[in-house]
Amino acid sequence: MMTWAAFSSEWTKLKRMTLLLSTFGGLAVAASAFVILLFSQAPAHTVPGPHGGPGGLPSLDVLARPNGLIVGVDRAVMLLGIVAFGIAAAQTASEYSLGTLRQLLVRQPRRVRLLIGKMIAVLVFMVLATAFASVVAFGVANLMASSRGVSTSAWYTGTGFTDLLEALGRMELAVVGYSVLGLVVGQFLRSAVASVIVGFAWMIAVENIVGRILPSASKWFPGVSLSAIAANGNADANVSFDHGLAVAGVYVVVAIGAAAITFSRRDVTA
Repeated sequence: MMTWAAFSSEWTKLKRMTLLLSTFGGLAVAASAFVILLFSQAPAHTVPGPHGGPGGLPSLDVLARPNGLIVGVDRAVMLLGIVAFGIAAAQTASEYSLGTLRQLLVRQPRRVRLLIGKMIAVLVFMVLATAFASVVAFGVANLMASSRGVSTSAWYTGTGFTDLLEALGRMELAVVGYSVLGLVVGQFLRSAVASVIVGFAWMIAVENIVGRILPSASKWFPGVSLSAIAANGNADANVSFDHGLAVAGVYVVVAIGAAAITFSRRDVTA
C-alpha cells in the first residue's frame, strides 16, 4: 500500500496536461516523422545491400513485407529511448531542485519504498507514451503506404502480427532500460539540465566516438546494448539480441541497486 501511495503521488505529477501532451504528442510526432521519411524516400525496387535500398533506406518492396509496418518505428527507437532517458532524468532531478523530495519524505520516510513507487510510475508513463507513439506511427504508415502504392496485405497476416508484437515488446524493453538509467543519473546529478546533457552526450557522442576508435568496446556500452534489444541485434556493432539483453540487464540491476543505496543514505538537501 505504501508503494502504491508513492506511485500515486508520482503519477499525479506525471499526468499534468503540459507534460502529458508534450511527451505523448512529441514522441508520436517523432515516430511519425521517421515513418514519413522512410516511405517518401524509399526506392521503388530492392537493390543490392543489407537494407534493400541506398543510404540504408528500405525499398518499397521491403516495406511491403510482413514486418514493413514496424520498420519506421524500429528506426525511431534510438530517438524514443533518448527522449525517455531525458524525461526520466528530469523527473528525478527536479525533485531535488524544487525541494519537493523533502516534503515527500515527511509523508513516506521509508525511502526505498518511495523510490520504487516513483520508478514504477515513470516507467509506466514512458511505456504508455511510446506505445501511443507507435500506434500513431502505424496509422501514418498505412497512409504513406497507400500514397506510395505499397501493398499492406502482408502486414495483417499471422506473420505480420507476430512481427509487430515482437517488435513492440523489444522496443518497450529498451525504453524501460533507457528510463531506468535516466532515473538513476537524475538522482545522482540532482540537476535536470546536467542529467540530460550527460546522458545525451554519452549515448550520442561518447559511445560513437569510442566505438570508432575501439570497435570491440562497443558491445559493452549501455546505449549500444539497448539499441540491440530494440532492433533484435545491432549488426554495426556486432551485438546480438541476447548479448545486448544480458549487458543492459547488468547495467539496469547495478543502477537500481546503486540508486537504492544512495537514496536511502544520502542527505536530500546535499
